[in-house]
Amino acid sequence: MRLLIADDQPRVRQSLEAWLTALCWNTPDGATLAIQFVGEANDGQQVIEHVQALHPDVVMLDLPTQDSVHRGLRSKATLDGLDTIRTIKRRWPDVRIVVLTMYATDRAAILLAGADAFLLKGCSTRDLLDAVLPVAH
Repeated sequence: MRLLIADDQPRVRQSLEAWLTALCWNTPDGATLAIQFVGEANDGQQVIEHVQALHPDVVMLDLPTQDSVHRGLRSKATLDGLDTIRTIKRRWPDVRIVVLTMYATDRAAILLAGADAFLLKGCSTRDLLDAVLPVAH
């Protein structure tokens, strides 16, 4: 399975990669995972560019919060999370999108935009694997 991780925090991206790499060797059910990390992105525009160039099976995507948008912490030139999801699903419908975020406020909108799974950061390992792995089965 080819995985692209998108989060605006480099430490979060690195932590997710390290955690999933560790899980490749020690899954809760003893299975072996074959995850190939094909790239990282820090905004919606980079996600789209990387999906086009790297052909991931799964994009694990965080979304900017409404607070960060209102405080101007995100450039107007970047795509917002919902637009990113819609663009991926329109252009590459087979790419699985797993949204991993700290805020549950936009769950319905995220799923309506086309995300395949919605998880809160801090979810269980099993929930994360169930969201990411269907493409690998």
